[in-house]
Amino acid sequence: MSSLGIYFGPKVISVVETGNKKLIANTQLLQSTVATGELGEKVPTELKTIEIVALFKDELRRNKINAKEATLSLSGKDLIIRNFDIPVLPREEIGSAITFEAKKYIPFKMEELVSDYQLELDKVNKRNQVLFMGIKKEALERYLTITSELGIKVLSIEYSAFSLIRALGLSGISDKGIVGIVCADLKGEDEVNFTVLENGFPVFSRDITLAGGPDEFSRGAESDVGMAMEKIKTEIRVSLDYYHRKFPAKNIQKLFLISNPEHRSELEASVIDTGLSAQFLDLSKYFGKPVQFDSNFVKGFTTSLAPAIRSGIKLNLLAARARKQAGSAKIGQVDVATLFKGLKINSLVIVLGVAICAGVIIYGQTQTKPLKEELAQVISKQVKVASVNPGATIDEMRDVDKKFKTRLKELDTLVKKQLYLTQPLDVIPRVIPDGVWLTDFTFKKDKGDGDLQLSGLADMGDGEKEFEAVNKFIASLKENPNFTKYFTNIKLLVLDRAESGDAVNMTAFSISCKTN
Repeated sequence: MSSLGIYFGPKVISVVETGNKKLIANTQLLQSTVATGELGEKVPTELKTIEIVALFKDELRRNKINAKEATLSLSGKDLIIRNFDIPVLPREEIGSAITFEAKKYIPFKMEELVSDYQLELDKVNKRNQVLFMGIKKEALERYLTITSELGIKVLSIEYSAFSLIRALGLSGISDKGIVGIVCADLKGEDEVNFTVLENGFPVFSRDITLAGGPDEFSRGAESDVGMAMEKIKTEIRVSLDYYHRKFPAKNIQKLFLISNPEHRSELEASVIDTGLSAQFLDLSKYFGKPVQFDSNFVKGFTTSLAPAIRSGIKLNLLAARARKQAGSAKIGQVDVATLFKGLKINSLVIVLGVAICAGVIIYGQTQTKPLKEELAQVISKQVKVASVNPGATIDEMRDVDKKFKTRLKELDTLVKKQLYLTQPLDVIPRVIPDGVWLTDFTFKKDKGDGDLQLSGLADMGDGEKEFEAVNKFIASLKENPNFTKYFTNIKLLVLDRAESGDAVNMTAFSISCKTN
């Protein structure tokens, strides 16, 4: 049975399908192709999700990727990964202690986070080592929404640096002792991962970004590869210094390198210069197909091996999410049987309670009677107005006034804000691109605000060209003064691949044009 690994990297989404630990198929999507141009910052998250699902479906279909169960691997930018230690405590106190300690490293409320942790007893220092992982709830829900729309069941969600630990098992290398793993792609734009394991348990992890900005490195340029090499050498030394300051008694026995084969010797030599033993892991012989080195692919590949190669990492964000939802559902529920269990009724207490309640009611009526009489006199002297109830309170009178003002506003809107569709509808056939046509349109008007809904299809034989044509159509509407004179708020609601009656693939779209 095949399994799927999906790595959501900073720049690339890598999808890898494997079977029997061998590559079956793979594909990649650039993050920059999702919601660019007009579909950029102005597009809501929901529409961005619709577009990325559509692109995903096309890529999976084009590359014949059919697996329906997947493990997700996320980059460090989406996750909070922390290592700390706590005293050895009773089981019922551990959760509270970890939450208290984790708050020191989280810049927002714990309620906004889905998190899990794993403990490892340090027998020498008699402390519990804690591996903590968390993700913001909205980020997790976005990834799960995408996979749900694709019809893919998510088995687990993990940190990409921890996915790489399976490279040791794949290579037949034991994770006993203290070892480090460095994954660096000198020609790509993926983050570099530096991880240290103690008997398979991560005690230190660090993510490194080689490119500080979009112009600092050009993908694959030789001069920039040299700059990337120098930066990774520096970052490895910085990481080692930080690790040794944190764990002065835990010396790393060997550093395993996953990187571009052509730079193997130089990278190994730089590690050896730090006084460590280095070993290059050549994973290409396990792929089963020739694949050019790309750390995005490697992370997707090692992620897909989750069902076949178990690691010592037991973190489970899906289970933590389920626990959090179950806990929220129980808030406000009261077990009545438990609440009154053991309660004994004393008749004397009941009589005393009834007497107190009756005394309070009688005293209140005595105090309010003069006020009620005075209020009745004031109401009797009020000027009689046919449209206003003499007994109306100040709130009721304000409500009457508000209703009159609303009616006047509606009448003013009907008189002054008439909307004629002749001009904007005349624009549509003039700007619609070839290969794009409308199948339906509706117009609604509510309190002077107009909403024009345009639905149609694009057929060019190519999904990307069809997406571009729809975007061009929207841009043309936004640029036409005769159209934007009436409709100022133009948004894309739906953009997805569809099938016609003759099973021809086309792109279906829906556009909302509002007057404000």
